[in-house]
Amino acid sequence: MTVPAPAPALDTVSAKVGVNVAVTAVAAVSVTVQGAVPVQVPPLQPVKTDPAAGVAVSVTTVPLV
Repeated sequence: MTVPAPAPALDTVSAKVGVNVAVTAVAAVSVTVQGAVPVQVPPLQPVKTDPAAGVAVSVTTVPLV
C-alpha cells in the first residue's frame, strides 16, 4: 500500500495543425570521368631465393669448483 495515495493522473492532449513539406532538387544526369593512368615501370627488386640451411649451436659453460 502506498502512503500517501498518488495523485490522479492528468491527461495531456497535444494537437499540431499544418503540413511539413521538403523539396529536394535532384540532377537527372551525373557524369564521372577519370584521367588516364600513367605507365609506371615496376621497381627493381632482387629475385627471391631460398636461404641455405642453417646450423644451430648451443654452448653451456660450467664453472670449475
